[in-house]
Amino acid sequence: MSATSYGRQKIVDDLTGVAAYAPPALYLSAHTADPGAAGSHASEVSGSGYARVPLAGVMGAADSSGISINTSVITFGPATADWGTITHFGIEDASSGGNMLCPGVPTMPRTITTGQPLQIPVGQLRLRLT
Repeated sequence: MSATSYGRQKIVDDLTGVAAYAPPALYLSAHTADPGAAGSHASEVSGSGYARVPLAGVMGAADSSGISINTSVITFGPATADWGTITHFGIEDASSGGNMLCPGVPTMPRTITTGQPLQIPVGQLRLRLT
């Protein structure tokens, strides 16, 4: 996952001592289009049973190559109306609104219709900053 422009700014400012940055609780968001380098929320699923999922306690410690994977199933929904095709995810700094820190692309997009949850099985969410 590449950091958004907001995420890069926060990391660089912290590393150079310009401004300390300690990320707050992180959340996973689902999107029907690419949020881009700016981390736009324009294509984030909204309403209809959708809520961002907290990542606290879901992700394992990063391994020696810097990859952290989910250690439990991540579940959005179920959808109370069609969500469309989920083509991107985002790591967010708030449960709603806020700032996207990193966007990412799933291995396979998934169309979510009424009554379906969106689930990410154990080991299928792999986070690594590049």
